[in-house]
Amino acid sequence: METMKALKLDSSFRPVGIIDSADALVLCLIGKAQAVENYMKEIHSVSRSFKMPAVIVLKRYVKFRFNTIACNRNNVLWRDQHTCQYCGKDFEADKLTLDHVIPKSRGGKNVWNNLVTACKKCNQKKANQTLKESGMHLIKRPVQPKANVLRTISKSQISPIWKNYLWDFS
Repeated sequence: METMKALKLDSSFRPVGIIDSADALVLCLIGKAQAVENYMKEIHSVSRSFKMPAVIVLKRYVKFRFNTIACNRNNVLWRDQHTCQYCGKDFEADKLTLDHVIPKSRGGKNVWNNLVTACKKCNQKKANQTLKESGMHLIKRPVQPKANVLRTISKSQISPIWKNYLWDFS
């Protein structure tokens, strides 16, 4: 069973993270945050019951940081939504490879605009060639994604309660 998650906002109501609902409850109990939305689920102590927070607001402002997302396998798979960028089919992570658009042997780097997800069949077909030489085309041009608080959780963990607090909710 997946744990319940809570959306964490700073004092200006800007989304700053996703945490476990239990951790959100602790922040509320110790006075560092306030719950603004709750789930129906409750937990009970000997003398009290507490609704599990869905959205909390920290009592302090969090200094904005331009978080960059590391260019690694998991993040490229997330950006490309586990889809081969050549044939367009969806795959499990272990069935996908990372392909260098400009092959490493030709000076291609491990950077966002040169890495795409590819199924093993398409990666072998493209081999050590450029797109033009292979006659293959990318579905989407690879770019560096923007930092997103929802990146670390699955779609099933995104609560509809959060909709009014997310600026880029879709």
